[in-house]
Amino acid sequence: MAEKLPEDVIPASSFNVSDGLFCGISLQLRGMLTQESKHLLTLTHEKRDRNAIFKAIAELEDIDFFQKFSTDTKFKLVEKMVFVVHEADEFLFRQGDPPESVYLILSGVVSLRYNVCESSNANSRTRWPEKVLRRGDVFGEIDLLLNRPSSVDAYAVGYSELLKIEKEDFGLIGSYLEEDIARLRSYLRGCEPLVGFNWSQEEWEVLEIFSELRSYLEEVEIYNGDQGSKVRWSYFVVSGECKLCRDIAYSASEASFGSKLSTNIKYLEDSNSKFLKKNVEFETCKQGFFFGVGENFGKNKVLTTPAMECLLVFRLVLVFKDKELLLQMARDLENSLPSDEVVSRYFIDYNKASQDVEELIKDILKDKPWRLLSSENSKQEPRFIKYV
Repeated sequence: MAEKLPEDVIPASSFNVSDGLFCGISLQLRGMLTQESKHLLTLTHEKRDRNAIFKAIAELEDIDFFQKFSTDTKFKLVEKMVFVVHEADEFLFRQGDPPESVYLILSGVVSLRYNVCESSNANSRTRWPEKVLRRGDVFGEIDLLLNRPSSVDAYAVGYSELLKIEKEDFGLIGSYLEEDIARLRSYLRGCEPLVGFNWSQEEWEVLEIFSELRSYLEEVEIYNGDQGSKVRWSYFVVSGECKLCRDIAYSASEASFGSKLSTNIKYLEDSNSKFLKKNVEFETCKQGFFFGVGENFGKNKVLTTPAMECLLVFRLVLVFKDKELLLQMARDLENSLPSDEVVSRYFIDYNKASQDVEELIKDILKDKPWRLLSSENSKQEPRFIKYV
């Protein structure tokens, strides 16, 4: 049976595209399985051809999730997993449902959403921020491993293709994931700034879904204030260290003094003004340091170091939990952002925060209307603020 396309998708036959246009591009780079492999993964495992299974494995090799398994495990996994399609606005599972499957996204977008009841009226519910997942992301594994009801809703934002691992086959990969999940839970519940929020047991379980434990093997820039984008995650350093840096501009005649400054990472020449810029480290932060919670780092940068490990928590989960944090965050923002429109975008970019939050920020800012006219009117330098 042919797959049903969502109404807003135009059939490929509507376009006059040469069949050879993409012939030189591998399916892995295009981010898809061949039709043969998709069909294979809809058959019962008894009917799956051995050679076809190895072909499907080769097509999935670029996905990080598969790279942690042995060849034997990959074969058994592809022998059992099922190819499924979900249309836009379709739920894969609902919060509170018994966990039945683990999903791997091949294409499309899936949103994890948590509903928290704020009153005794069960019909009065508001949504926590969404965690948006894309190709290569896995979800459903934590609740299944811990044998607890699903902590969130899983919702297909658009037409999505996924691989489903049934509960009875989860044992093939459970041992690979168990240690990572145990470490995530340990770091999360042992993170001193987070403990201060007094989370309920249900909220701790949701935090586990909305968090990641990420290791860095080399120097990586994880925040750059010059790019004008706000971090979606709050970062908590659990091992190793990170470096706080800032671009320092100086004239060519002053270049000889560069060696007296901290470690130089790169030089950039401004062709219009004969000024040089150098990325200068001015603070090293170790275990226990966190950022991206409520502070605004302005033009500064944060760089990882090799062997650094960070706990990442979706930022608005923290903001919504504590109104005092939200108020402090807004007061910091009023010193560095030029307009209430920008402040609104600051939150809306994080998957459309509630109207109440937007209005609260505007109420705080309207007390200082000169801040809303032009960033030139604000001479205060952005500050490093560490708080929860």
